[in-house]
Amino acid sequence: MLDIILHEMEGLSLGEKRDLICATKAAVARELGKQADGATPRSCPRCGSSSFIRKGHNADGSQRWLCKGCGRTFSSKSRGLLAASKLDATTWALFVEATLSGSSLRQCAKTCHVCLRTSWFMRMRLCEVMERSLLAFRTGPSVSWQVDGAYLDESLTGNRARSAAKMPRKPHKHGGAVHARGISNLKVCVICGANDAGDELCRVADRGRPKDEALRDAIKGLGPGTWVATDAHQGYKRVLPALGITEHAATDTRLQKDGELGMVNAMHQRLRIFLAPFHGVSTKWLDHYLSWFLWLEQARRSDADGLQTLSGQSACGFYEHTRRQMIDRPQPFWDYWQRQGAATSMLV
Repeated sequence: MLDIILHEMEGLSLGEKRDLICATKAAVARELGKQADGATPRSCPRCGSSSFIRKGHNADGSQRWLCKGCGRTFSSKSRGLLAASKLDATTWALFVEATLSGSSLRQCAKTCHVCLRTSWFMRMRLCEVMERSLLAFRTGPSVSWQVDGAYLDESLTGNRARSAAKMPRKPHKHGGAVHARGISNLKVCVICGANDAGDELCRVADRGRPKDEALRDAIKGLGPGTWVATDAHQGYKRVLPALGITEHAATDTRLQKDGELGMVNAMHQRLRIFLAPFHGVSTKWLDHYLSWFLWLEQARRSDADGLQTLSGQSACGFYEHTRRQMIDRPQPFWDYWQRQGAATSMLV
């Protein structure tokens, strides 16, 4: 069949061949959308419970389900990426392809014939699909982890000139970074981890040096018996035993000569390379971009085609936050600037 199609294409003009490619992509996108409509959901899209039963059908004939956890009914389309969008599957397929090719938001908007704001919202939804598609990392006595923090400049989202919350610091113009000795409170700590099985974790922890509670939340999931190597940060010595981890090797950064943290340091480098083209990711949405980075890391180690994988996940994927919830999302670690403002007003 493929040979016949290729033979027929030889008689087409360049424009007709391009139209055929676009039509083929649209057909694939529609087929993925049909597969999503008939797929059995893995869990309730509202409460996450995996216990549900069949309960009738929708007007279009699709199966409905009753969740035993929250008592609400849903279908395979409930909170689905394609079902909740006014854009068709073809447009989403074009957006996925443009995103994986490294296109900017404006380029994606031009490709998909949408506005810049819609292009940004599509990226956030796609990041949530990537987060839900991530494979769980492995822990236990047979796995060794390397954990360390990467410090990124804090980036404040929005137009602060028109916002009620004015700019609390001098802007980082022309890509200027924070120049401060030691670990500055103007930086955000991202805890990264890599194990010898190829699994990784990447989570926003805290402003500046992470406190014990933030550090515990960032590395939760590392099971008892896991061997963990870190730097000499004292917080690890207090947090890891509470998680049931007794095999802990701490090495001062200045004394690392044999690659004690080589895997996680290489991960730091790849993370910075990934974030560099965005010219400053807002701290408010940093967790979405970290999910994107982890998805790319897993796709890099997989034999499957990344575009086909993400296209299928988008067709069957679910989002977590509505548009209003994303707009109303508070700026992380804003209490620091509130305290700074209160202290400044007391001095004045």
